[in-house]
Amino acid sequence: MPPNQLPLETLHWLESRLASLERQERYECAYALRMEVAEWLLGAMDATLTAPASL
Repeated sequence: MPPNQLPLETLHWLESRLASLERQERYECAYALRMEVAEWLLGAMDATLTAPASL
């Protein structure tokens, strides 16, 4: 099964969200988001990543 791919809009949102979390020094939240994305990209059956609606 091929790995999941992120739509460009979702990728931009993730980059923005991670930058925001790190500016706020919320490093644990940024790490958790990265791990959730990694699980989803690798096709984990229990990954719970959901992309936000248009902002």
